[in-house]
Amino acid sequence: MSTFYLRDIGNDVCHLSENDSRHAIKVLRYKKSDFIYVVNGRGLLAKAEIIEAHPKKTKIKVLETKKNKIPTHLGLAFCPTKSNERNSFIIEKATEIGVTDFYPIVAQNSERRKWNVTKFEKILIATLKQSGRYWLPNIHKIEAFNDFIIRSELPKLKFLAHCKEGKKLDLKNVVDTTKHQIVVVGPEGDFTLEEINKSINNKFEMIRLGDNRLRTETACIASLSIMKLL
Repeated sequence: MSTFYLRDIGNDVCHLSENDSRHAIKVLRYKKSDFIYVVNGRGLLAKAEIIEAHPKKTKIKVLETKKNKIPTHLGLAFCPTKSNERNSFIIEKATEIGVTDFYPIVAQNSERRKWNVTKFEKILIATLKQSGRYWLPNIHKIEAFNDFIIRSELPKLKFLAHCKEGKKLDLKNVVDTTKHQIVVVGPEGDFTLEEINKSINNKFEMIRLGDNRLRTETACIASLSIMKLL
């Protein structure tokens, strides 16, 4: 059965959005009496029956629901690239891997200093349905790097990747998938020495992701894969 997104799942009869209705009826060829899954992005999964197969407003009846636990915090802070196509790739693949929180940040060498959250919410929802997740990741407001690193609510396991010389740990040796953790990836021009030192002073662990210099999106996916999948 396919999974669809519905922000407000009632206890009885609901309607799919126009986009999901069209996809369900026109593309997937669902019809009356077929069963589907619906998620609300806040942990609730529902099994439902189609009682009116309309391509613009499909009516469903909720049969049973299951509440899923909140996942362990996996944060990604990154400097958005100049290309929204590359930013979309980061959001999509990081959501598939299991990121719970995105923190767009602006460093001294950042290429982009503004961030349209609405544009990426559609990607979150589409990836949520595709990947079988129950919780929508949070996308926080863009903020200056210096403000971000002093956030008191950040996990204790905080990692920052950079390309400059200095003492750095292998990420695979320090991650702990049972605990809340976050990784920070810099802009194409890397973090400055001042930013790196400020991070160290705020108890971030410096990490390396191999011997090669990686693009922002590659560094994001590589680090998250180590943190979540190893």
